Amino acid sequence: MAKKNIYFKYEMLILTILSQGDYYGYEITSKIKKLTDNFIDVKAGILYPSLYKMLDKGYITSEDVLINRKIRVYYHLTDTGKDYLEKTISEYYEWERKINNVLDTIQLK
Repeated sequence: MAKKNIYFKYEMLILTILSQGDYYGYEITSKIKKLTDNFIDVKAGILYPSLYKMLDKGYITSEDVLINRKIRVYYHLTDTGKDYLEKTISEYYEWERKINNVLDTIQLK
């Protein structure tokens, strides 16, 4: 039976950022963009559905904070989210090893 492709998940990146502290949406996308040298730019259309899905699964919680008469929603990684992140990272590295096994067979001229 084939395994599902989990090689790359935005969830993994988002949760990794949240493992460093509580952040609001724009901060999350900015940190990912900066850490990937502008290579990965997580748009709002990807970020917020991912955050809502992770809220529903209990991987993160949210807190509304009033700052200068504006509400910012800060997200926090839960223990369940930490466990899921560890599993996802482990699966990512397993995929990477298997892909490298294939790439190591290449014979380019």
